[in-house]
Amino acid sequence: MKIGNSVLIRNIDNYCINDLNIPSIVLMENAALKVIKNIDFERFKSFTIVCGSGNNGGDGLAVARHIFSMNMKVDIFIVGNHSMSKDCKANYDILKNMGINIKHIIKSEDIINLREALSENSMTIDAIFGIGLSRKIEGIYDEVTKIINEKSTYTLSIDIPSGMKCDSFGILGNSIEADKTVSFEVYKKGFLDYESEKYTGSIIIEKIGVPDYVVNKFHNKEYMTEINYIKNIIKKRNKYSHKGDFGRVTIIAGSEKFTGAAYISTMAAVRTGSGLVTLCTKKSVVDILKTKLVEAMSMSYEDNTFEEVILNSDSIAMGPGMGNDEFTFKQVRNILSKEGCPVVLDADALNVLKDNLELLKNSNRKIVITPHMGEMSRLTGINIKELVENRIDIAVNFAKEYNVVVLLKGYNTIITDGREVYINSTGSSKMASGGMGDALTGIITSFIGQGYEVLKATILGAYIHGYCGDILSKDMFCVNASHIIEKLPYIIEDLINKHENQFKLQ
Repeated sequence: MKIGNSVLIRNIDNYCINDLNIPSIVLMENAALKVIKNIDFERFKSFTIVCGSGNNGGDGLAVARHIFSMNMKVDIFIVGNHSMSKDCKANYDILKNMGINIKHIIKSEDIINLREALSENSMTIDAIFGIGLSRKIEGIYDEVTKIINEKSTYTLSIDIPSGMKCDSFGILGNSIEADKTVSFEVYKKGFLDYESEKYTGSIIIEKIGVPDYVVNKFHNKEYMTEINYIKNIIKKRNKYSHKGDFGRVTIIAGSEKFTGAAYISTMAAVRTGSGLVTLCTKKSVVDILKTKLVEAMSMSYEDNTFEEVILNSDSIAMGPGMGNDEFTFKQVRNILSKEGCPVVLDADALNVLKDNLELLKNSNRKIVITPHMGEMSRLTGINIKELVENRIDIAVNFAKEYNVVVLLKGYNTIITDGREVYINSTGSSKMASGGMGDALTGIITSFIGQGYEVLKATILGAYIHGYCGDILSKDMFCVNASHIIEKLPYIIEDLINKHENQFKLQ
């Protein structure tokens, strides 16, 4: 599922119109037909369609024509007194030629008719502003937006809810609160905002006749992960394989206060399918963890074979429960300064890098960092508010500068190597509990050890981690890390054999 912004859509439209000679009104008609396709006419019998004067309004007028032709009740409104775009005017003229009454809302008194229509009709279609809106909604537009949100029984927005930002996060003063948004060609970047669902409702992405190669020509390699992509990168196991084929994974984790983090990250690697997993931890807690980790080896940093284990590893995880102290810093510096297998850095392995980021830049290893917002704020010095609002760009720039894969945790977790961006589509707030990040670290490290390319292993790990939570959340009030660990091998096998589309892209 491709993610895009208004610049991408303008480039696509211009290419289709100028290079392929597809008339813009054909694209508008295709968009209208896809909106019609997504209306349940058994449930909805009467419609209020509120349009602006641009191409989004033209989409709405084309939808109104089709609904009218189906002999259904439709009340049509145009907001403002701006001149119409060419295609909007063409659809307006067709409706007038058909004898359809179109009401104009220019001043506050004109809203009376809209209020009545909203109360009488079963669906409202929002076609006021499209993806190009850049100014704050004010005046009559603000009044119309408020009355729609107050009186509409069910609202469908065309392409993007009017008032919602397309290229970044947030709204422009006010926004339509839709129950469904039918958008076109790509998933809009604004939909990734933490509060977007309040405005978008359910999101459906429709193709409107643009060839895939045209979209790819202008697309910036930003994607929403979906189940078919995940299915395509999971490797089926050869029946002749043995444990040596599935990776030697080393987890460097734990301390006197935090044995749980070490246990969770280690068991997550085991249950994800690693051939051999070794936990390296403080000598004082080795015996405690040995009694729990019957399917993984446990050793202390002081063990004579510690350096040999590190040297022979196919992947290493560092950080869960280690403690933010000088000892942890020395261990991280030691591993990053040597050549070898990829390393996943989490928790305290990230905390000790504050003011020591040259260790990332100078390392010859492939590195994945998995910070939550607080850890990323400490690493970058950027306050959390700014980080949340610009998290994609900040993650991309950090990945580029330090040549690492960044997994920035949170709703719509971001995964990037600085060249491509993937937004994870799984997981929920029911997973918000201690140890979840430790489990994710173990899962990613396991996939790297099994031979997956580092970026793909990170994408795969994040998706499966969240997908486990989604499945479990159907029957559970809260989901803990131990539940995820137990479910992992079943979910991975299920994904290998699953045949379905998570997103409705048609």
